[in-house]
Amino acid sequence: MKTRTFIVSASIALLVRSTNAAPPDFQKDIRPLLADYCLKCHSTEKQKGDLDLERFASYDEAKKHPEVWVDVLDELGNKEMPPKDKPQLSAEQAARLTAWAQGTLDEIALASAGDPGPVVLRRLSNSEYLYTVRDLTGVPTLNPTKEFPVDGAAGEGFDNVGAALVMSPSLLGKYFEAARQIAGHAVFLPDGMRFSEGTSSRDWTDEILGRIRAFYGPFGEAGGATAINLQGVKFETNGGGRLPVEKYVDVVLQNRDALRAGEVDDVAHATGVNAKYLALLWHTLNDRSPSLLLDGIREKYRHASAKDAAAISQDIRAWQQYLWRFFSVGQIGKKDHAAGWQEPWAPLATQQELRLKPALPTDGSEVKLYLIASTIAGSGGAVRWENARLVAKNHEDVNLRDVPGVLPANLEAQAPSILEVRIPSVLMFKDAEFVVTAKLPEGSAPDASVQVRLLAAMPAKIPSFGPGETTATTIKGLWSDNNARISSAAPILVEDRGAARQRLEKAFADFRALFPIALSYNKIVPTDEVITLTLFYREDEQLRRLMLDDAQSAELDRLWEDLRFVSESPLKKVDAYEQLYQFATQDADPKAFEALREPILQAAAAFKEEVEKAEPKQLQAVLDFAPRAWRRPLTAAEESHLRGLYQKLRAQKLSHDAALRMTLARVLVSSAFLYRGELAAPGPEAAPVNDWELATRLSYFLWSSAPDDELRTAAATGRLHEPEVLAAQTRRMLKDARVRRLATEFGCQWLHVRDLETLDEKSERHFPTFAALRGDMQEEVVRFFTDLFQEDRSVISLLDADYSFVDGALARHYGIPVHGDEWQRVDGLRAHGRGGILGFAATLAKESGASRTSPILRGNWLTEVVLGDRLPRPPKGVPLLPEEAPAGLTERQMIEQHSTDAKCAKCHQRMDPFGFALEGFDAIGRARTKDSAGLEIDTQAKLPDGTTFTGLDGLRDYLLSRRREAFLRQFCRKLVGYALGRAMQLSDKPLVDSMIARLQSGDDHVGDVVELIVRSPQFRNVRGRDFLTATNSPKP
Repeated sequence: MKTRTFIVSASIALLVRSTNAAPPDFQKDIRPLLADYCLKCHSTEKQKGDLDLERFASYDEAKKHPEVWVDVLDELGNKEMPPKDKPQLSAEQAARLTAWAQGTLDEIALASAGDPGPVVLRRLSNSEYLYTVRDLTGVPTLNPTKEFPVDGAAGEGFDNVGAALVMSPSLLGKYFEAARQIAGHAVFLPDGMRFSEGTSSRDWTDEILGRIRAFYGPFGEAGGATAINLQGVKFETNGGGRLPVEKYVDVVLQNRDALRAGEVDDVAHATGVNAKYLALLWHTLNDRSPSLLLDGIREKYRHASAKDAAAISQDIRAWQQYLWRFFSVGQIGKKDHAAGWQEPWAPLATQQELRLKPALPTDGSEVKLYLIASTIAGSGGAVRWENARLVAKNHEDVNLRDVPGVLPANLEAQAPSILEVRIPSVLMFKDAEFVVTAKLPEGSAPDASVQVRLLAAMPAKIPSFGPGETTATTIKGLWSDNNARISSAAPILVEDRGAARQRLEKAFADFRALFPIALSYNKIVPTDEVITLTLFYREDEQLRRLMLDDAQSAELDRLWEDLRFVSESPLKKVDAYEQLYQFATQDADPKAFEALREPILQAAAAFKEEVEKAEPKQLQAVLDFAPRAWRRPLTAAEESHLRGLYQKLRAQKLSHDAALRMTLARVLVSSAFLYRGELAAPGPEAAPVNDWELATRLSYFLWSSAPDDELRTAAATGRLHEPEVLAAQTRRMLKDARVRRLATEFGCQWLHVRDLETLDEKSERHFPTFAALRGDMQEEVVRFFTDLFQEDRSVISLLDADYSFVDGALARHYGIPVHGDEWQRVDGLRAHGRGGILGFAATLAKESGASRTSPILRGNWLTEVVLGDRLPRPPKGVPLLPEEAPAGLTERQMIEQHSTDAKCAKCHQRMDPFGFALEGFDAIGRARTKDSAGLEIDTQAKLPDGTTFTGLDGLRDYLLSRRREAFLRQFCRKLVGYALGRAMQLSDKPLVDSMIARLQSGDDHVGDVVELIVRSPQFRNVRGRDFLTATNSPKP
């Protein structure tokens, strides 16, 4: 961050020098002018316009009423006084009176420079209330102010002005209702409280489920779902949470050099994978330690190119399917069922039955099948084939041993080997299945191992050791039955306690340790059984082991604990058990369920105790919420009051939950929350606000909300008032996304477009696209101002920016080519006749009529809102212009005819030219060359002083060259007024002047003027209790 020095006193010194340069004398130079040119109408007797200039007999008396001289300057500047039919001041006399009035006001301003202004009890505006509630709760969708009455604007045109933020009985009632609703969104947890979008246990449970799934999501990938039919309902289960093997293998192959150099974290960050697992995979693939399964994968990896990830991954997936099994989650917990969802499975046995349903021959030929035995690296052995037969439902088995010529003479063979089985077609029958048992011969060596297969076609060569397909069959039965049957098409025969089994089991474990099929069970809620004891199922050990760090594991544990607590699953499991007991024991032995009853009841009882023990923590969470809501620490008396309220409510037989929510609502209807109270210092002098109050001022200025944790920490240390600390916090907050609120509440209110997104005054017949675009139009302004503050842009870029922010719809409205419909920055807007606030569709549409443009509205907006010039109120009885120009007249010509009225001409001559220059845009901000009647548009403009310009570009150039200081002054005045939440005072003029000096020094960043404001006495101080009202109320 650049270091900048701010010297607020420079402009004050300039003012002192100017006021010391022999100003006109009131008695000698000014009173005679008033007598000659003003007192005929504004004497003590006549007081036309309630103005008495005769009463000022001395300079001191004149200084007591600065508001009079502010009005005099306006009238002189606008050439409104003296009236044209009265004697006129000479140029020298007008200059003398102007110099005296300005000098007097400067003297008053210097005398009270830095005055913080009146002390008011400022209520939170609707916007501030809304943002504060959303920030405190962390729920961005809450909208408690929906039914609140609209806040009126005051001061410098903003709705955060304390004097205008009144309280009424009706509004107080709405605050009570809003507090009750907000409290209804509180979720009480084992260790405290948080807030949710929902208001019911079901909502909160679903929300936590969503958070857990969202946590799992980035680590795994979709796929692997199993289609099931559950009592006629078809859906998929078991999907998601899969280890993205190919993705990681591809990253390793693509980044071998970087990984070899130890840049694992950098590679993981660049490719979006998990660094922990990437490091583990890299190490395993490059490890030279022998491993029966991994060695084959490593060999392929060492010779692989960057394009071979799919091939290597295919091998890994085949082994995964061979060594892992999935079981029904809905049956976990029942007798003899698998302990988990994804379980290791080893296709090892001393004997194994193999099955194959051959195709029936159509030509009467015999059926050939092949019994295959393969060796496994490092061992060998023989296999004996037994009990070969044909079986089918409702058919007697056919034992093939008794049929000559079908089986080989010797059914015991040393691996590797292939035995051919020939079955005559006359023996085959519909749905016949060939079944044979493979076993190790008696007396086999302890290290014997043979992999066996049954195939329908002769392989080109005997298959080598590798994974085979595995099937899981569910046999219809009762919930209390263990009805899963698993078989492999390529089992491995080993002795039960032999060396071969131990060697293979270790190899399988090595592989499984790195390559589970799934990392987590993302369904969480079982869907594979109609009735189950498992309400929520957690299985994420593989994810925790392979990818999570300690902090992530702790976060995941907390989410699961919150789910258990909020859903009350231990209590609901009691009901589930009773339902299951009644269902399952209709056809089964109740004894199978009796063993489950007591643990379930004990878990429910323990949970009730846990809930009761959590109550003090939850109350403390409400008490901890209060200082955040009240934006300062609680006093001991305040904390005691809140505790007492909770205890009183419990004594009145309210439940813990209800009492907590009422206590929370009490926090939210407290004046400490609804108002931004500040303690005035004793005595007449202004004094600094305390650090908590300063933090509140800063956060509501920049974010329209309560201080965040970092700002609260700075306040708690007592150092926030230190200029450098305050400046650092200001710069940090300007970079934060919440500065969007400053863009909305300051930028949009200043330009009068904050309500554009709900504007419904446009003619749908003339502008059918407006309703769909008005939100985008306002969003452009918000994004532009957000960028201004976040990126510390030049203030003058508000006028001369060659960029803006549009989405696809707004770009088409502007006729600007963009790629995609998302919001994006676009440069080169001047080439399209736009750029800066003058070209916003929002301002052009807002300052137009329902069916046509309005040069008057646009000109008045630019004169008063953008430049800060004051125009007299229009005279009474001025006729309204029609919505459509008369036949043959352009809209401009219609305006020009209206403006020739002598009563209106002077103001229209000042403001209409600005509006005429913007006639190149229609009533919803589209560029045009012809008006609605098809007549050519004329954007030439001429000001009363003879200055001419054409169109938006000419208007912009004029403002930048001739009215730059007026524009900058208006921006600074508006920003100061918004920051202080009050109307400008004469005492603010030195601050505004210092801001102007800074902006005109060549370094006109908006962050500099924001920092000048927060460093100013106005922002940091509060008036003393005994402050004597001074002549300081008029605006500078």
